[in-house]
Amino acid sequence: MSIQENVGGKGPIPARKSTTELDCESAALLRAAIRPIFDSAASWGNLADLLTQKGYRLAFRQGILCVTDRTTDERVCGLRFLGFEFRELVRRMGRPIVVARGSEADGDVLAARPTQNDT
Repeated sequence: MSIQENVGGKGPIPARKSTTELDCESAALLRAAIRPIFDSAASWGNLADLLTQKGYRLAFRQGILCVTDRTTDERVCGLRFLGFEFRELVRRMGRPIVVARGSEADGDVLAARPTQNDT
């Protein structure tokens, strides 16, 4: 069986998108830098503040909680990549405060409950 048969015999073999996929060393470094923040966070607000200090933030993308780059808003990784389950974090810290964005089950996790400004 040739490689061409594996890709349907049409055109060149597609290359992976190097800008959106991490190599194994970068993935290990990312986990090593971010996972301890999740482990030590006492609350969602604390977690959001710690991630902000590192240049990241929490957001839901298509219904999945992700770590995103604070400046570009690009998705960096999901919870499973870091070895966490959303259910586990909710059990430990309670439900996060989320503001819905758009129509694709997207939203931002807030560090604190918004207050109403009466001025």
